[in-house]
Amino acid sequence: MSFSADISLNATVDKNQVGVNDRFLYTIEVTGTSTNLPKPIFPSFEGFTILSGPNTSTNIQLGTGGIRASNQYSFYLRPQKEGKFTITPATLEVDDETISSNSIQITVVKSTVPAQPQKQTPKSKKDEDLLGENLYLKTFIDKKSVYQNQQILVEYKLYFRVDVRSYNIEKVPANPGFWMEEFKLPSQPRVSNEIINGVTYRVATLRKVALFPTRSGELTIEPMTISLDAVVKTKRRSRSIFDDFFNDPFGRTVKKTVSSRPLKINVKPLPKTGRPADFEGVVGRYSISLKADKTELKANEAVSVQLSIKGDGNVKLLKPPKINLPADMEIYDPKEKTNITRDNNKISGSKVVEYVLVPRFKGEYTIEPDPFSYFDPTKSKYVTLKTDPISLSILEGDVPTSGLIAGSSLSKQEVELLGEDIRYIKENAEFYPIGRKLYKEWLYLFSYLLPVLGLVLAWRYSIYRNQLRGNIGLARRRKAGRIVSKHLTRARQTLKSNDREEFYRATTQALQGFVSDRLNLQTSDFSLVNVEKDLRKVNVGDDEIEEYLACLQESDFRRYSGSGSEAGELKSFYERVRKILTRLEKYI
Repeated sequence: MSFSADISLNATVDKNQVGVNDRFLYTIEVTGTSTNLPKPIFPSFEGFTILSGPNTSTNIQLGTGGIRASNQYSFYLRPQKEGKFTITPATLEVDDETISSNSIQITVVKSTVPAQPQKQTPKSKKDEDLLGENLYLKTFIDKKSVYQNQQILVEYKLYFRVDVRSYNIEKVPANPGFWMEEFKLPSQPRVSNEIINGVTYRVATLRKVALFPTRSGELTIEPMTISLDAVVKTKRRSRSIFDDFFNDPFGRTVKKTVSSRPLKINVKPLPKTGRPADFEGVVGRYSISLKADKTELKANEAVSVQLSIKGDGNVKLLKPPKINLPADMEIYDPKEKTNITRDNNKISGSKVVEYVLVPRFKGEYTIEPDPFSYFDPTKSKYVTLKTDPISLSILEGDVPTSGLIAGSSLSKQEVELLGEDIRYIKENAEFYPIGRKLYKEWLYLFSYLLPVLGLVLAWRYSIYRNQLRGNIGLARRRKAGRIVSKHLTRARQTLKSNDREEFYRATTQALQGFVSDRLNLQTSDFSLVNVEKDLRKVNVGDDEIEEYLACLQESDFRRYSGSGSEAGELKSFYERVRKILTRLEKYI
């Protein structure tokens, strides 16, 4: 008797009539008198979508007639359209013979009305991306069409049906064209269960960020790539009935790399109709308030005035309105404080600007800020806020103001310069004695050594040049200062012409180029996350890292945003960039 005579192949389904959106179970069973049964060739399943499978199971029975074993291969299928379809037979090749299963007729109707609602999968979700996958990294967004500067919530979730021991983020999305704020997640991701396409997956959120598009058009959310260690259960080739007891219960660990898919976002430009003249590109929902710590005080006493803006949106780049202050008050530089809150899957916070004023004369004064305008994306319209003015009542001071400052119109800065407009005559002079012998002095002797010193310096310079030719990283590090000085010079020149776009392009190139050259980073690897990680490796201070990243993000945002910038703001930002690069030079 041939070996094929002991093997049978049979196909079954759990129902023959299904709805277009229903799923059904298709099973192929291979039975025989050996525990080493061959694997069948599955049908093409034309006209159906494979939701999961093949899912395998083995059954071995030992009786008076000997060993009887069976292997089952099951698939969850879903029809693609209405009509009558035939699932072709599965086949086996044994002893040069072909064994075929039975074919099955499936009738697909528009919908089916079951006698009772199915309770086994009431929470099952459908996802075409997860069909038959054991490991899958997917990007989720809360909106596909937004206005410029409107928040988008982005989550990167790992779906898995194997044991995952550890993971590491290999590529962090740079997402050009977006301002990014990251949500803090637990160091150990929380894992939950979800039923997708009738299959239970374990799900872990690996990263969550808020993106604010800085320009309109079609933008791309780049994919994220992770590497992980997954445990795959292994089976030894069965030689007897007892081999199943010695299968590896722990499996073997393999390294896998998975990536999410890029997503397209449609970013709509902010409407021009109804745009207020004072609009600065702020998008979200905000409230504004103005208060003083006291409204009645004496001359020469200080008063604190606070302007506060709260709301949902990109608070970091929010530009507070100006406050109209009396001209005859002494005004100190304002202090600005920003608080960011990352709760309920959105970025919110407040920005508080504090002014310290010292009135010098008695009288009644009014303090009033300019209007503050923003665009509300939920209502698709502009909103202008205005606070009530504050009235200050200044009484006569205990010590009346007198003298130069009180009796003149000179400013505080002009008074400080009064003592610097006279060059004083030098009263002491140095004379050389008669009979001085110049050739005995060290300076004269040192002049003979200058040619030798020049040769040594030329030799050292030649060695230095050879080192630069053979070490690209060293060459980039040496030239970083000169290149960044070139960019800063170009940025300073644009201050006169008030070319905002060219100014921010130059500051961005200065910030990116300096760190890239000093740390020998490739352009493709330059992202906020990678740069922060590399700066921490060389022990750069937290304050310097935070200020550098803030300048880099603001420069990139201002370059593409539709908001204008005054000459004073450009000059102030130029000084911030110059100072942070000077501070970084001490570390790298």
